[in-house]
Amino acid sequence: MHSRMTTYGRTLASSRALGLVLALTAGVTIPTLGLPQWITGPLVNALLFLTALRLGVSGAMVVGLVTPLAAVLRGVLPLPLLVMTPFIALGNATLVGVFGALRDRNPRLAVGVSALAKFALLSATVTLLVARPLSLAIGGSAQVVALPAAMVEMMRWPQLATALIGGAIALGTDALIARRAEGQD
Repeated sequence: MHSRMTTYGRTLASSRALGLVLALTAGVTIPTLGLPQWITGPLVNALLFLTALRLGVSGAMVVGLVTPLAAVLRGVLPLPLLVMTPFIALGNATLVGVFGALRDRNPRLAVGVSALAKFALLSATVTLLVARPLSLAIGGSAQVVALPAAMVEMMRWPQLATALIGGAIALGTDALIARRAEGQD
Protein backbone atom coordinates (compact mmCIF):
# COMPACT_ATOMS: atom_id res chain seq x y z
CA MET A 1 0.00 0.00 0.00
CA HIS A 2 2.79 2.41 0.93
CA SER A 3 4.66 1.93 -2.37
CA ARG A 4 1.44 2.51 -4.33
CA MET A 5 0.87 5.80 -2.48
CA THR A 6 4.50 6.81 -3.05
CA THR A 7 4.16 6.04 -6.77
CA TYR A 8 0.91 8.02 -6.89
CA GLY A 9 2.62 10.95 -5.15
CA ARG A 10 5.50 10.90 -7.64
CA THR A 11 3.10 10.66 -10.58
CA LEU A 12 1.06 13.57 -9.23
CA ALA A 13 4.20 15.67 -8.69
CA SER A 14 5.42 14.81 -12.20
CA SER A 15 2.11 15.75 -13.79
CA ARG A 16 2.02 19.04 -11.85
CA ALA A 17 5.60 19.80 -12.93
CA LEU A 18 4.72 19.00 -16.55
CA GLY A 19 1.61 21.18 -16.26
CA LEU A 20 3.71 24.08 -14.96
CA VAL A 21 6.25 23.64 -17.78
CA LEU A 22 3.41 23.70 -20.32
CA ALA A 23 1.83 26.76 -18.68
CA LEU A 24 5.19 28.56 -18.65
CA THR A 25 5.73 27.65 -22.29
CA ALA A 26 2.31 29.07 -23.18
CA GLY A 27 3.08 32.11 -21.00
CA VAL A 28 6.22 32.80 -23.03
CA THR A 29 4.62 32.00 -26.39
CA ILE A 30 1.32 33.92 -26.23
CA PRO A 31 2.82 37.41 -25.72
CA THR A 32 5.35 36.84 -28.50
CA LEU A 33 2.82 35.96 -31.22
CA GLY A 34 2.29 39.62 -32.07
CA LEU A 35 -1.49 39.42 -31.79
CA PRO A 36 -3.60 42.48 -30.90
CA GLN A 37 -4.23 43.26 -27.22
CA TRP A 38 -7.87 42.15 -27.45
CA ILE A 39 -6.68 38.63 -28.35
CA THR A 40 -3.43 38.42 -26.38
CA GLY A 41 -4.95 39.82 -23.17
CA PRO A 42 -7.81 37.30 -22.87
CA LEU A 43 -5.47 34.41 -23.76
CA VAL A 44 -2.90 35.39 -21.13
CA ASN A 45 -5.59 35.98 -18.50
CA ALA A 46 -7.31 32.67 -19.37
CA LEU A 47 -3.94 30.95 -18.94
CA LEU A 48 -3.47 32.61 -15.54
CA PHE A 49 -6.94 31.62 -14.33
CA LEU A 50 -6.62 28.04 -15.66
CA THR A 51 -3.20 27.66 -14.07
CA ALA A 52 -4.65 28.85 -10.76
CA LEU A 53 -7.53 26.37 -11.07
CA ARG A 54 -5.42 23.41 -12.16
CA LEU A 55 -2.00 23.98 -10.56
CA GLY A 56 -2.68 26.43 -7.76
CA VAL A 57 -2.12 30.11 -7.14
CA SER A 58 1.65 29.86 -6.67
CA GLY A 59 2.08 28.22 -10.09
CA ALA A 60 -0.15 30.87 -11.65
CA MET A 61 1.91 33.62 -10.01
CA VAL A 62 5.08 32.20 -11.56
CA VAL A 63 3.40 32.17 -14.98
CA GLY A 64 2.14 35.72 -14.35
CA LEU A 65 5.69 36.90 -13.72
CA VAL A 66 6.96 35.30 -16.92
CA THR A 67 4.39 36.73 -19.36
CA PRO A 68 5.43 40.42 -19.13
CA LEU A 69 9.11 39.44 -19.06
CA ALA A 70 8.64 37.39 -22.23
CA ALA A 71 6.97 40.37 -23.89
CA VAL A 72 9.91 42.60 -22.92
CA LEU A 73 12.61 40.14 -23.97
CA ARG A 74 10.98 39.51 -27.34
CA GLY A 75 10.43 43.24 -27.96
CA VAL A 76 6.64 42.88 -28.06
CA LEU A 77 5.95 45.37 -25.27
CA PRO A 78 6.26 48.93 -26.62
CA LEU A 79 9.39 50.60 -25.22
CA PRO A 80 7.54 53.30 -23.23
CA LEU A 81 5.61 50.53 -21.42
CA LEU A 82 8.87 48.94 -20.28
CA VAL A 83 8.48 50.83 -16.99
CA MET A 84 5.15 49.01 -16.51
CA THR A 85 6.72 45.52 -16.56
CA PRO A 86 6.93 45.05 -12.78
CA PHE A 87 3.44 46.49 -12.38
CA ILE A 88 2.00 44.15 -15.02
CA ALA A 89 3.59 41.22 -13.15
CA LEU A 90 2.12 42.57 -9.90
CA GLY A 91 -1.26 42.95 -11.61
CA ASN A 92 -1.09 39.31 -12.72
CA ALA A 93 -0.18 38.23 -9.18
CA THR A 94 -3.07 40.29 -7.83
CA LEU A 95 -5.44 38.71 -10.36
CA VAL A 96 -4.59 35.13 -9.40
CA GLY A 97 -4.20 35.86 -5.69
CA VAL A 98 -7.64 37.43 -5.36
CA PHE A 99 -9.13 34.74 -7.59
CA GLY A 100 -7.55 31.99 -5.49
CA ALA A 101 -8.89 33.52 -2.27
CA LEU A 102 -12.47 33.73 -3.59
CA ARG A 103 -12.89 30.91 -6.12
CA ASP A 104 -14.27 28.32 -3.69
CA ARG A 105 -17.10 30.65 -2.66
CA ASN A 106 -18.18 31.69 -6.16
CA PRO A 107 -15.89 31.26 -9.18
CA ARG A 108 -17.73 33.82 -11.34
CA LEU A 109 -17.64 36.44 -8.60
CA ALA A 110 -13.96 35.58 -8.03
CA VAL A 111 -13.24 36.32 -11.70
CA GLY A 112 -15.06 39.66 -11.48
CA VAL A 113 -13.43 40.82 -8.25
CA SER A 114 -9.96 39.71 -9.32
CA ALA A 115 -10.36 41.43 -12.71
CA LEU A 116 -11.40 44.63 -10.93
CA ALA A 117 -8.40 44.38 -8.59
CA LYS A 118 -5.96 43.99 -11.51
CA PHE A 119 -7.63 46.85 -13.38
CA ALA A 120 -7.52 49.12 -10.32
CA LEU A 121 -3.83 48.42 -9.73
CA LEU A 122 -2.75 49.02 -13.34
CA SER A 123 -5.01 52.02 -13.81
CA ALA A 124 -3.75 53.65 -10.62
CA THR A 125 -0.16 52.92 -11.62
CA VAL A 126 -0.38 54.55 -15.06
CA THR A 127 -2.28 57.50 -13.57
CA LEU A 128 0.55 57.98 -11.08
CA LEU A 129 3.21 57.58 -13.79
CA VAL A 130 1.48 60.21 -15.93
CA ALA A 131 1.25 62.62 -12.98
CA ARG A 132 4.82 61.88 -11.81
CA PRO A 133 6.86 60.41 -14.69
CA LEU A 134 9.91 58.35 -13.89
CA SER A 135 13.39 59.59 -14.70
CA LEU A 136 15.87 56.96 -15.80
CA ALA A 137 19.60 57.46 -16.13
CA ILE A 138 20.44 56.70 -19.75
CA GLY A 139 23.94 57.42 -21.02
CA GLY A 140 24.79 59.32 -17.85
CA SER A 141 21.90 61.76 -18.00
CA ALA A 142 18.38 61.59 -16.62
CA GLN A 143 15.65 60.96 -19.18
CA VAL A 144 11.97 61.37 -18.33
CA VAL A 145 9.88 58.37 -19.35
CA ALA A 146 6.62 59.79 -20.65
CA LEU A 147 3.84 57.34 -21.42
CA PRO A 148 1.93 58.16 -24.61
CA ALA A 149 -1.84 58.51 -24.15
CA ALA A 150 -2.62 55.41 -26.24
CA MET A 151 -0.36 53.28 -24.07
CA VAL A 152 -1.83 54.73 -20.90
CA GLU A 153 -5.26 53.67 -22.15
CA MET A 154 -3.94 50.13 -22.82
CA MET A 155 -3.39 49.82 -19.06
CA ARG A 156 -6.90 50.94 -18.11
CA TRP A 157 -10.29 49.65 -19.32
CA PRO A 158 -8.88 47.06 -21.74
CA GLN A 159 -7.24 45.37 -18.73
CA LEU A 160 -10.64 44.91 -17.09
CA ALA A 161 -12.25 43.63 -20.29
CA THR A 162 -9.45 41.20 -21.16
CA ALA A 163 -9.36 39.83 -17.60
CA LEU A 164 -13.13 39.26 -17.58
CA ILE A 165 -13.05 37.59 -21.01
CA GLY A 166 -10.06 35.47 -19.98
CA GLY A 167 -11.88 34.45 -16.81
CA ALA A 168 -14.95 33.39 -18.80
CA ILE A 169 -12.76 31.37 -21.18
CA ALA A 170 -10.96 29.73 -18.24
CA LEU A 171 -14.13 28.80 -16.34
CA GLY A 172 -15.67 27.37 -19.51
CA THR A 173 -12.53 25.41 -20.33
CA ASP A 174 -12.22 24.13 -16.76
CA ALA A 175 -15.84 22.94 -16.85
CA LEU A 176 -15.16 21.07 -20.12
CA ILE A 177 -12.04 19.46 -18.64
CA ALA A 178 -14.00 18.40 -15.54
CA ARG A 179 -16.82 16.91 -17.65
CA ARG A 180 -14.36 14.98 -19.78
CA ALA A 181 -12.60 13.67 -16.66
CA GLU A 182 -15.94 12.53 -15.20
CA GLY A 183 -16.77 10.75 -18.46
CA GLN A 184 -13.50 8.80 -18.30
CA ASP A 185 -14.13 7.47 -14.79
